[in-house]
Amino acid sequence: MSITEQRTAPAVPPTNDLAATATAPWMIVTLREVTVKIKDKSFIISTAITLALIIGSVVFAGIMGDKTTTASVSFTQGSTASELLASANELATSTEQKIVLEPSPVGTEEAGLQALRDKDTDLVITATDGGYTLTGLTEVDASVQKLISDAAQALALETHAKDLGVTAESLTAGSKITPVLIEGSQERNSMALAMGLVFSFLFYMSSLIFGMPIANSVVEEKQNRVVEILATAIPIRQLLSGKILGNLILAMGQLCLFVGIGLLALSVMPTQIPFLSVVIATSGWFLAFFLAGFLILAAIWAALGAMASRVEDLQQSTGPVITVLIAVLFIGIYAKGSFLVIASYVPVVSSVAMPIRLLSTDVSLWEPIASLVLAVGAAWAMVLLGERIYRRAIMQTGGALSLRKALKLED
Repeated sequence: MSITEQRTAPAVPPTNDLAATATAPWMIVTLREVTVKIKDKSFIISTAITLALIIGSVVFAGIMGDKTTTASVSFTQGSTASELLASANELATSTEQKIVLEPSPVGTEEAGLQALRDKDTDLVITATDGGYTLTGLTEVDASVQKLISDAAQALALETHAKDLGVTAESLTAGSKITPVLIEGSQERNSMALAMGLVFSFLFYMSSLIFGMPIANSVVEEKQNRVVEILATAIPIRQLLSGKILGNLILAMGQLCLFVGIGLLALSVMPTQIPFLSVVIATSGWFLAFFLAGFLILAAIWAALGAMASRVEDLQQSTGPVITVLIAVLFIGIYAKGSFLVIASYVPVVSSVAMPIRLLSTDVSLWEPIASLVLAVGAAWAMVLLGERIYRRAIMQTGGALSLRKALKLED
């Protein structure tokens, strides 16, 4: 009688399919976040519409900036208005104003008014004892009115100077005001104001569009108990890392696309854009500051989502974050002087404030570097804190948690 030896294979703990793959778990979550979003039709359509608006606004601004205002002006033959219009055209040429006044002489003042009613002329100018009247059908263009007014004052000054036997220059000697700015220039400040609005709006929209979904995704997975299943396959820390990195890639990718297309449109405009090189260099700084600022906000969004028990809870808990985003938007538009300098060193706010400073004036290189180091340090600290709260609160059910309670929880 033979005895058959049976050997039982040693028990092997079940292997995790995700862990067995060559791809790290956090990367799987990151790729899922990216692929789901880029396949979303609403995301694609909104991105395309925004790109069209950016290109359209740049083209429109270029066309309007290169547009010459032409106005037909009627006047009674033999009046001094003829000399005034000629002087106004000379003044427009010497001051590089894109305004052309086309003289249209008529026999009588009533004939000029009738031509205005028939829309055969744009304006009617009539000499009076006190100067001139400028009549329009429904409105008088402000730039045309100012040009004619300046020309009339120059002619009147020259006439009175001749009556006194002196020159017009001697009468106006010592009255010229030349504006001088210690920092920047008027043209550069105008550019900084426009680009500051663009940077502030892009930061606000990108942080909201790609930050809020992190909180919503976290609380939905917690509410539906899906996170408990995911936690058996993916470490909690890597799950959070994948969510943040996925949305960061999407936000940075879309922002780089918007900024790149905008700068390309500006560079190919037929009219030369002043300080374009400054705008291009500052755009790079803006992207770097945005990355740090978004990481801070993403960590906060994730922590708020983990502390909530329902999606409805986010309406109250995310209020302060949205308030900060609105504050950043307004600071980017209105902040000036020492307040802007201080804001340029405050993490999150510096994402907009420092680029605006770089646009408006010359800033030492160490300042944006120091500000960026502070922002990156704050981002690192906030990510660690957010991960700690997320890891401790994500499995807690039964009601929304406060920050103090979440920090007291054990892993």
